[in-house]
Amino acid sequence: MVVVGLLATSGSGTAQLLSPGRLAAPHSELEGLRNCDNCHILRERGISDSLCLNCHEPLRNRLAEQSGFHATVSEQECSECHKDHFGEDFLLVRFDTASFNHSTIGFDLVETHGTLECVDCHQPRLITARDVRAFKGEHGALDKTFMGLGTDCLACHANNDPHGRQFAERPCLDCHNQTSWTELNGFDHNRSRYRLTGRHRQVACGSCHPATESPSGAPQIRYLSLRFSRCTSCHQDVHQGAMGNDCTSCHNTAGWSNLDRSTLEDRFDHETTGYSLVEAHAAVSCASCHDPSQSARDGIELEYLIASLENVYPAPIADACVSCHVDYHDGIFEESPGGAECESCHTQEEWLPVNYDITRHNSEAGFELTGAHVVAPCFACHNSAIESDAPMQFRFESTECGYCHTADDPHASQFDGVPCTECHNSESFVVELFDHSRTDYALDGEHRNVACNDCHTLGTDTGGRSYRIYKPLGMACVDCHGSSK
Repeated sequence: MVVVGLLATSGSGTAQLLSPGRLAAPHSELEGLRNCDNCHILRERGISDSLCLNCHEPLRNRLAEQSGFHATVSEQECSECHKDHFGEDFLLVRFDTASFNHSTIGFDLVETHGTLECVDCHQPRLITARDVRAFKGEHGALDKTFMGLGTDCLACHANNDPHGRQFAERPCLDCHNQTSWTELNGFDHNRSRYRLTGRHRQVACGSCHPATESPSGAPQIRYLSLRFSRCTSCHQDVHQGAMGNDCTSCHNTAGWSNLDRSTLEDRFDHETTGYSLVEAHAAVSCASCHDPSQSARDGIELEYLIASLENVYPAPIADACVSCHVDYHDGIFEESPGGAECESCHTQEEWLPVNYDITRHNSEAGFELTGAHVVAPCFACHNSAIESDAPMQFRFESTECGYCHTADDPHASQFDGVPCTECHNSESFVVELFDHSRTDYALDGEHRNVACNDCHTLGTDTGGRSYRIYKPLGMACVDCHGSSK
């Protein structure tokens, strides 16, 4: 009775007489005889687990959910691990972190997570459980608990999440793993709305997914809402719209220079370049104009836009025919009345025949074609390129007959200075009506019936060529008839 009375009236000093020792610092607020029943049940040895859980509500909740480490040791009493009454400096939580099997709490530490120290993750700022934050915060022990961390990636990595809210509904492990954050072993781009093919598979992610600034100011990689409906959404159009909007009509992702030329040449509309291929031009291969190694040949002399030389189809400079074709006439038509353009005589259908006819010749050439000249082929006068490698001649020093007919002059220079038209015309070279009276020897009498060749016999010039002798001839009778003696 005395003892009971003393217990009922005594203070903390009396409690120390009965207590095995002072409580550890986290329980120091429970010092005093009146607080014993917070942990102990009268007349029962040790402490009561149920009383511990009345206070440690967060732990009670996890035991009820069968989650966390304590659920794995639920058959043990609290006092088996957590001793008290050993002084204020005594540690209530005592276990070897180096040998602790983290997988027992349902979160395996693998790969890079396995190299971390406990305090790298178990920090007050990373505690997400509200009950733990409330209980430990009330007792100033947020830095002394291992409970309350989230198990999803963003619970710890929210501050270095480069995606912002772009993938808020997607688990990080859909793409990432614990080995390396940047190696997306679990990501298949073909699951997105843009399948990667060809060279696109070799492009670094950052080349297409630029870093931007999030609303909070932190860097954020842009993955959603990117434009990709056209190649020009990412690539500059080096053709500046001249080839249309569909790059895939010529190119593919195997490589910008890897073109299916046969398909391209069959379906490519050259008119989109501003230069229509018609007639003979439509039949030539693309390489004839767009391959510098093949375009240099007889009659072709191409120059290319410097900026296009690295392209598969370098652009030739084609302002006029002579941009590609060597001027066979060497500029002699630059002042022609019909114009210097090739189209004034030639067409793209065929180089020959030309559309330069007799009418144009009579009006533009300064030499009217009449008589036999009308039916003479062009090369008869203009030195045929068919028979010679020399270019055809279109400019002459003279329009006199002798300039062209020197080789077939039957007079052996007997009439130098006398125009051929005095005797001949372009209808026929044969002289049908010659007025002999215009000479120094007029024909009369029987002489009128004598054939020309009877008097004008053949002679031979110094080159051995025969010619008809017209002068000088003797005009005395004996010169033709001889002497009667």
